[in-house]
Amino acid sequence: MTTTAASRTDTLLLPRIAAAPDRWPGLGFRPDIQGLRAVAVGLVLLSHAGLPWAAGGYVGVDVFFVLSGFLITSLLVKEVFTTGRISIAGFYARRARRILPAATAVTAATALGAWLFFPVTRLDAVLQDALAVVVYVVNYRFVAEQTEYLNADQMPSPFQQFWSLAVEEQFYVVWPLLLLVLLLCTGRRPRRLVTAAIIASAVIFAATLALSVTVTAASQPTAYYAAHTRAWELAAGALLALTLPSLKRTPRALAWVLGIGGLAAILLSGFMFTEATPFPGHAALAPVLGTAAVIAAGSASGRNPASALLSTAPFQFLGRISYSLYLWHWPILILAPLALGTDPTLRLNLILLAATVAVAQLSYACIEEPVRNWRPLKRNWAGLLMGLTASAACAAAVLALVHVFPKTPDGAEPVDLDAIEAVEDVSAQEQRLRDGLAVTALPADLVPPLAGAAGDRPATYDDGCHLDFEDVRLPDGCSYGDTGSDTEVMLFGDSHAAQWFPALAALADRNGWELVSRTKSACTPVSVRVDSTVHEGEYTECWDWKQEVFAEIDALEPELVVIATSDKTGVSGLDGEAAAEAWSAGWTEALAGSEAARQVAVLADTPWATVEAAPDCLALHQGDVQTCVAESPYAITYADRREAGFAAQEAAGATTVDTEPWFCVDGQCPLVVDGISVYRDGHHVSTPYAASLANVLGAALPSLQ
Repeated sequence: MTTTAASRTDTLLLPRIAAAPDRWPGLGFRPDIQGLRAVAVGLVLLSHAGLPWAAGGYVGVDVFFVLSGFLITSLLVKEVFTTGRISIAGFYARRARRILPAATAVTAATALGAWLFFPVTRLDAVLQDALAVVVYVVNYRFVAEQTEYLNADQMPSPFQQFWSLAVEEQFYVVWPLLLLVLLLCTGRRPRRLVTAAIIASAVIFAATLALSVTVTAASQPTAYYAAHTRAWELAAGALLALTLPSLKRTPRALAWVLGIGGLAAILLSGFMFTEATPFPGHAALAPVLGTAAVIAAGSASGRNPASALLSTAPFQFLGRISYSLYLWHWPILILAPLALGTDPTLRLNLILLAATVAVAQLSYACIEEPVRNWRPLKRNWAGLLMGLTASAACAAAVLALVHVFPKTPDGAEPVDLDAIEAVEDVSAQEQRLRDGLAVTALPADLVPPLAGAAGDRPATYDDGCHLDFEDVRLPDGCSYGDTGSDTEVMLFGDSHAAQWFPALAALADRNGWELVSRTKSACTPVSVRVDSTVHEGEYTECWDWKQEVFAEIDALEPELVVIATSDKTGVSGLDGEAAAEAWSAGWTEALAGSEAARQVAVLADTPWATVEAAPDCLALHQGDVQTCVAESPYAITYADRREAGFAAQEAAGATTVDTEPWFCVDGQCPLVVDGISVYRDGHHVSTPYAASLANVLGAALPSLQ
């Protein structure tokens, strides 16, 4: 071959990579890649089944990402060398024929299954997930949901598996266009395109890997689901495709090492990583580089042990149906137990996965292959039209379930707290708790309605007076009741303080108080350093906000400060006895910081769900409420911190209000009392139930006469 100036330039830029040939080698059928698909989907399935030794099976998705980057780039570069151009319409049409038929079928079936079996408390959110799937942005919807503190105890979405498909679809939109731009910038010369694309892929790999490491440390849910923190994995596959001629000359001995080592890296990641592993970040390098090594080994001439193993019949079978298997397994695992009225177990999950293999084979044979190979759809315009039609039809079906056959008509109706009758006194409250334990079926006029449980929040949330995570500055206009009164009462704490706002607001209106609300999500008023619930490391915004509130207490000198907190808050760097001691010292410091108030009252933490949030459980057992009381009970948590707090409060002379008797009697905590749902989620009291406790709360607080 004659060496040209362009090829000499390419060699200088990339000295270890041979110059691109005049013809680009096609991939043909790669049984090792088919086998890698089987490994990837197998790891995911074992992890989702709940096998403890396969907790890191989520790395199977990383394998898929590398494979996608490799295969798609190989096809695009081959097209350039064969035709001298990139047909964007042709590419999208092929992707539509390959991806959308099975994805549309799974989306529609899952939406219907959710409508039939999912608890009404989560149905609207799940159908919104379905719409996000249709428009390929569900991964970023999950970013928003997973970083939302109030959604932390919700059931998983049956569309959860679609996040990775959304990442790939976003890659499919951007990458061909970028290659087309590079082709035009290189004068439509395929060899120069390869060089430019290698440079672009390397830059994307390095930049987004660094971004992945940084974002994983700051917000792991964002790093896990977002395309901009996963792009480097697809870029790794693209780099392999762009250097394929060089990979084909890999020495046989090296191919053996790469194949065995790469497969070992993938499997060890799946078996050694856990849910506690910071991921993706630098930990994802193991499965990504392992996959790259296996692909490189399989590209070499001759066979190696890893490629030979992956080429065997079981791997080929699972690899062939891996796409449908990946799509169908998750909704079956989530919806089948609900349909059967049973709890998921490892045995049931394994049975369901075995059934999913049959479903996936049927999906592959009856949906994937016929549509992909149907001759009329092989014209570009027909493939694109089919994709648009499938997406539109699926979106229409989901919207019909939401608007034509709604199951949550009362979801947006706010609760009229003025209509809630407050219980007279503690003895009357005890009696209604006993009556609540006898409730067997949900009342038709339950408040808040199950469909509206998630949105049942105190007025301070909508007023901007309950602060989110990033906010530190105290907002104006957060006074309620008689704002001109000389009797000032302050509510101070986290969301477990905010839940008492309806009762305190009623007392403020009745007694002529000015009620100042100072609450912030996941921010205990106890003077301890705490970890953030939305990003790695300390929740510094919480500490800074507390200092602002203490300074305001010094300035206002209120008649009463009412403090409440979750006892479940993590203390930075401490656990066990050390955390309890820090908690006690933190209470002492916090009460000292509130000493400018004439009186201080502390409301003890309320019961938490030990298994499942009450609204979700009640939605699944509307005719058998006692099942939820018995199998998903609420109870007081972190007794050591509770007692440490009581001791510190007594030493400081504060009034301690034990709220447990307002929720539990005879060792049980009813979930429905006087037609009211006691809890709005796994650890917050509903607003009408809090309002109904205004009298007993008022009697427990210090007198302000």
